[in-house]
Amino acid sequence: MLQLLLYGLLAVVLAVVLFLIASRVLPAGEQIAPPLRDEPPWELPAERLLGAEDIDGIRLPVAMRGYRFAETDILLDRLAGELRARDQEIARLRGYPTGVGAPPAPPIPSGPADGFDAVAPEPPQPPPPDDAERPVEDTPGPDVRPEPETRPEPDAPDDHARYRP
Repeated sequence: MLQLLLYGLLAVVLAVVLFLIASRVLPAGEQIAPPLRDEPPWELPAERLLGAEDIDGIRLPVAMRGYRFAETDILLDRLAGELRARDQEIARLRGYPTGVGAPPAPPIPSGPADGFDAVAPEPPQPPPPDDAERPVEDTPGPDVRPEPETRPEPDAPDDHARYRP
């Protein structure tokens, strides 16, 4: 019983010593930072589409475990909606079919960053009717060479034999 009492007393003394060391070493008068508001810390224009300068100024707030999910989701949802609207407008202006089941628009060729030498893609050709016969080539073209078959030599030592039980 006396031994249990000594262990308890030792634990209390050790806790007091650790508290005194911590109170001397850690800075005094520091307080916990005030809580952050749970709303986006940026003001985005609601009356117009976002521009590159709007996106450049955005800095997502960092929380304890990375970015704050609510603000990030709000921003990404808005950007996705605006990009979708711009893509539909571009497709409409170029005369591409839009909507469900429409073929995807052709990719824009990559060009210089300034975009002055970029060539607009030609509109897609309508697909041929299903009943039209298409020629089928059974023989490879002149640029295609069949690969030679590789078979192990019958007298070659088996490299994996040493790993077998």
